[in-house]
Amino acid sequence: MTHADPAALPPPAAKPLRTAALIIYGTFILLALTIPQSLTNWLRDMNDNPLQSVALRGTEAWQAVTEKTRLPAVYRHARDVFIAVSGVEPD
Repeated sequence: MTHADPAALPPPAAKPLRTAALIIYGTFILLALTIPQSLTNWLRDMNDNPLQSVALRGTEAWQAVTEKTRLPAVYRHARDVFIAVSGVEPD
């Protein structure tokens, strides 16, 4: 009986769909942590319906939690620096 040489084994198959999904969902999580008011504002602008009301309450609660962690302060500081450096008028 012969043993296979580990160096001769083929490399594991690439999983591009998994990699893309991890990058996309990781980005969504990062945005939800650092800019929670964006989703809240988007939901406030929608037409009122029962699902929107529930989602809005959830995002407002999430925004309150993230404000306590002070993570959005990093985004606000970076935005202020960008506006100061670029000379762009803030909205």
